[in-house]
Amino acid sequence: MLDLLVGTVRSLRAHALRFGLTALGILWGAMMLTFLSGSLEGINRHFTRELEEIGPKVVILWPGAVLKNRVGERGAREVEIDLDDVQRMDALDSVETIAPDVLLWSQVVRAGARTKLLTVDGGSEKTREIRSFDVSAGRFITATDVERNARVAFLGAEAAERLFGREPALGRRISIESVSFRVVGISVAKGDQMIGVNGKDDLAIIIPYTAAMRWLDRRDHFDQVIFAPRTREESWDAIQHTRQVIALHHDFAPGVDTAVSYLNFWEVLADIYNIQIGLRIFLVAAGVVTLMVGAVGVMNIMLVVVGERTQEIGLRKAVGASSRSIFIQFIAESSTVCGISGVLGALLGIALTQLLGGVSPPGTPTASPPVLDPFTLVAIVASLAAVGMVAGLLPALRAARIPPSEALRAS
Repeated sequence: MLDLLVGTVRSLRAHALRFGLTALGILWGAMMLTFLSGSLEGINRHFTRELEEIGPKVVILWPGAVLKNRVGERGAREVEIDLDDVQRMDALDSVETIAPDVLLWSQVVRAGARTKLLTVDGGSEKTREIRSFDVSAGRFITATDVERNARVAFLGAEAAERLFGREPALGRRISIESVSFRVVGISVAKGDQMIGVNGKDDLAIIIPYTAAMRWLDRRDHFDQVIFAPRTREESWDAIQHTRQVIALHHDFAPGVDTAVSYLNFWEVLADIYNIQIGLRIFLVAAGVVTLMVGAVGVMNIMLVVVGERTQEIGLRKAVGASSRSIFIQFIAESSTVCGISGVLGALLGIALTQLLGGVSPPGTPTASPPVLDPFTLVAIVASLAAVGMVAGLLPALRAARIPPSEALRAS
């Protein structure tokens, strides 16, 4: 083994220029593969996180109107969703959890001497799970709050900061359109958000829907409902089932599109996932091309080296070296070139990834800092080492098959 190592080092030093040029191409390919894989993983995580912050399985459903034939909108009959409809939809097997949503849109909110225009939603205790609200202080609204029409409020992180600054908000009073509410909880900040139910969640104020309807909205029906299906893949079935339930109790055909509309966030996520698959296919294709170019370069250099070392091969065989040892020697040289180049390229790719990650740290709006996957790094280096072995097969076989007499005559 030591002789093999010494012989490999001597050969690389003797043909340093040729091996160096080949190694440069492989190094560049390894660096770009490392950087691209890290960038792709960062983009995947960033967009998935941004889209799922609204809720991992959210479906929004809102009522419309049933149009009469040959009359159009003049004879339209509005569809109103009430609590009985919500309870019927909650009983469906395809629906995991559901909550009414009373949209109060932008409201004048006061806290002490501060007055802000903030988004107010009426929800239930199930809203937290569906819309992925995490509590940083206090609690979310409860079923008891909903039952008692309690005037309590759960504040988004940015809404709390705008109303109270750095002072603690928990237990304080806010006034929504002159109606007093007590702050019972603060949300964990979600940061930048690509999609929202009713604006940015960090600027939202959630109150019990019963309190919203009694004190602010003064209606007995809901603007919309939000629900989570059992699984993302079952969201379309859940939409169909909920539309059928509403149609049955409001006297219209389930296929009437104007009666009930919906927004399925899984549809948006599925499009993003398809884009991610396309990017992965591109990365794999780029990797294959890089490996092929590297293999061709290594093979060509090794073939030239075999031709130049014909006399050396003959002398080694004349003094007892076996064809097997010659074969292993050339395989070791090509593998070493690819392996060292792959490691150096991966290290440069890591450095470039870390540099870009420092410029755009997590949490920066629209930033997608690269994320390094150790498995991917190992796979890149191992693939390049394997390429070196495969690319060295033909030159190594040619070297091993050179007869000693022919090699000595070549001198």
